[in-house]
Amino acid sequence: MPYSHRALPLLGAALILAGCAGSPEPRGPAPEPLKVDPEPQVVEGPMSYAPEAELKRSEVVLAALGHLDTPYRYGGTDANGLDCSALVQRAYREAGQDVPRTTGEQAAAAVQRDGDPSPGDVVFFAINGNQIDHVGVYVGEGRFVHAPSSRGQVRIEELDNPYWAPRTRFAGHFFD
Repeated sequence: MPYSHRALPLLGAALILAGCAGSPEPRGPAPEPLKVDPEPQVVEGPMSYAPEAELKRSEVVLAALGHLDTPYRYGGTDANGLDCSALVQRAYREAGQDVPRTTGEQAAAAVQRDGDPSPGDVVFFAINGNQIDHVGVYVGEGRFVHAPSSRGQVRIEELDNPYWAPRTRFAGHFFD
């Protein structure tokens, strides 16, 4: 009896399922379970941090980024407007760390870093002469967030920008 054209798809599906129903091919011994060290090892060195410090740094970065687009206001310390040092103070405070209020006080209190900044560090600038008069929070990948008076809102900039690069003085932090 010849197959009808409606039965062919059912026959094909049955053959495919029969092929899948066969026993699996042997694969060798089961792999060893992963061994997990219950205590993470912290390697000491100039660029290593305890996990708690890394968390604090991330909190500072996220807090600073949370203020993006906040209007700039000289002397401002709240959501209605921030100046550069208030942005730094708020970002660190939101991460549980108290820092001084003004740029000059922050520059004096910061633990200076040798080499490139790490996320959560503060970067200090001299805009008018050689005196430190501006500060921002380094967020990584050559960028920092700050509250500039020009264009009037908290934003992200590149450190190697032709305006900022020659005005950069040092990076530091307020972590223990």
